[in-house]
Amino acid sequence: MSQFNQQLELARQRQHRMYLWLLSTFILVFLIILAVIFASRGTRIDVQPDDATDVSINADSWLAMVLLDSVYSLAESTEIEVTATGFYPYRKTIERADSGKVVNVELTPLPAKIVLSTLLDDNRTSWHIDNEIIAIADTLEYELPAGEHQLTVEHPYYQPQIIDLSLSRGEIVTRDIKLQRLHGEFVVSSIPNGAMVTLDAVDVGKTPVTLPLEGGLHDVRLTLDNFEITEETIEIKNANPTIERQYRLAPETAGIRLQLSPAGGQLMLNGLRVENTDRISVEAGKQHRLSYSKPGFFSQTKTFTLATKEKKNIEISLQEEIGQVEIISSPRAAVTINGKPVGNTPLELALSAVPQQIELSLEGYRTVSKSVTPSAAAPQKLSFTLLPEAQAKQAEAPRRYKNHAGGEMLLFFPNDIIKMGASRDEPGQRANEFLKQVRLDRAFYAATHEVTYAEFQQFDNSKSGDGQLPVTSISWIEAVKYCNWLSQQENLSPVYQLQGNQLAQINNNADGYRLLMEAEWEWLARKAGKSEQTLFVWGNDKTIPSKAVNIADESAKGRVQLYVPRYDDGFADVAPVKQFHREKSGLYDLGGNVSEWTHDSYSLTAPKLDIVYPQVLDTSAIAMRVIKGANWRSGSLSELRASYRDGAEQARDDLGFRIGRFLMGGNE
Repeated sequence: MSQFNQQLELARQRQHRMYLWLLSTFILVFLIILAVIFASRGTRIDVQPDDATDVSINADSWLAMVLLDSVYSLAESTEIEVTATGFYPYRKTIERADSGKVVNVELTPLPAKIVLSTLLDDNRTSWHIDNEIIAIADTLEYELPAGEHQLTVEHPYYQPQIIDLSLSRGEIVTRDIKLQRLHGEFVVSSIPNGAMVTLDAVDVGKTPVTLPLEGGLHDVRLTLDNFEITEETIEIKNANPTIERQYRLAPETAGIRLQLSPAGGQLMLNGLRVENTDRISVEAGKQHRLSYSKPGFFSQTKTFTLATKEKKNIEISLQEEIGQVEIISSPRAAVTINGKPVGNTPLELALSAVPQQIELSLEGYRTVSKSVTPSAAAPQKLSFTLLPEAQAKQAEAPRRYKNHAGGEMLLFFPNDIIKMGASRDEPGQRANEFLKQVRLDRAFYAATHEVTYAEFQQFDNSKSGDGQLPVTSISWIEAVKYCNWLSQQENLSPVYQLQGNQLAQINNNADGYRLLMEAEWEWLARKAGKSEQTLFVWGNDKTIPSKAVNIADESAKGRVQLYVPRYDDGFADVAPVKQFHREKSGLYDLGGNVSEWTHDSYSLTAPKLDIVYPQVLDTSAIAMRVIKGANWRSGSLSELRASYRDGAEQARDDLGFRIGRFLMGGNE
């Protein structure tokens, strides 16, 4: 056998094998189908309504098949979709328990849609379907069930049109409907007759006359010699296609036409306001008084008398009224009139006699403004005194207020020098109580009492404790975080810039909340509200007045190393805030209850005695901070003095904090 014949024979064998494979596959699929049919009982799908056409049933599983109107499936559940022309697709899940049963499927018909237009543009067309009004518009887009419907289209100026609609499921009908104009009549007569009738600026005949008119608005005008012109607008519409009028013409009277300058003023005729200045009828042979006025102008009055049928044009032109205004101020300031700059004081201005808004401004000073109406009758002189912004803000600042957390703040204007610390010969003096002079000249607020648990928990609810007690066991960083939080709540500039739990920077120009400076604390404790600086918060007497402070007293005997004999404050340890007498400063508990963190870093470097230091915030980031004030554990003379100071880095259970803030940012 040749090589060619061998290749031909191999090709025949391959083709034969392919036919055998296809036949085997067909037989296998056929057997699977038979297996499905015999292994499962079919679920017949009964599709309603009966008139649904082109019904198709599809199964979404390869273990299922659809024969005629039955579904055969080996799966636990099979989702099917039923479609038909003019109906929404329907999806349903067939369970194995439905095998051998009839499942009813009710298809929802697609609505028909109509898109109709009258080609009008006044949106007065009414659309009615089956005697029910659907819309009032120039066009209509509407869905409705298939079937027979009656459409009625109405417009006041056109003849109504009735259209029968036969709609199929899912059908879209688009149509332009041309309405026929309504034809009506205008029957007009007059007393006396013979008046010329003008319709829409066209003379159409003399009264009496009947005139055909199309639907719509029409301007009517009747004229007759020796009689006043009569004018009216009539409307021919479906509800009233025929209009009858009998006009009683008024004998012609005298009249005036006015030309007024400037426009927009107020016109009075014989004491009554007149709105229409185009043509005014007046009684002949009688004197009339005409007045015209407008703000900023001199009023003008004219009198006139007209003969019968006389017509007269009257022109009134008002003269602008100008007033002289002199503006002076201390110090000199920039002036704007109605928002426009006009120069610096002193100024002499010629202004129109209408309300003028005058504003004076100068950098660093509170802007002032005033409304004035100049007059030509007499010049006006305006004198202003501008207050520095700081002074103005101080004058209007509340002397006390409640902050966002509920703590009360009290305002102080120190303008004083506090001599901090104690001399070496003062009993109880400690080596760290350096003598130092600080000038306090910036207004500041101080809290009347230490921050309580109730206040602090609004910032950090993890701190538990009696709401009326001062919060303790708070680190200096936690205290300044509370200050920043409170500043943010009141839209104030934060004082402390932190990076995590580290102090990064101090903003001395901020007006936000902060801890009190050590100098402020000593001034409040030793000098505020007093005629002279004192040793203790309550004064110089070493005998403590009743209910003055909460310190280590008789009730603390045995719990502390030192206590003050023959003094009983009523509390063995920490007390709720404001339980003791208000101090001379107006604050509570500076001299006891809990010691207080201050803003300042703790340093053992002695200040210079010949320098008066300014009231500026310490910007040092040193971790150890100054603590001021005695607490319920304090029982020694040294601790009870207001000059006593200590330093710490960690929180303590007898240490809290009091907040303050500058009234204004910067160095005002």
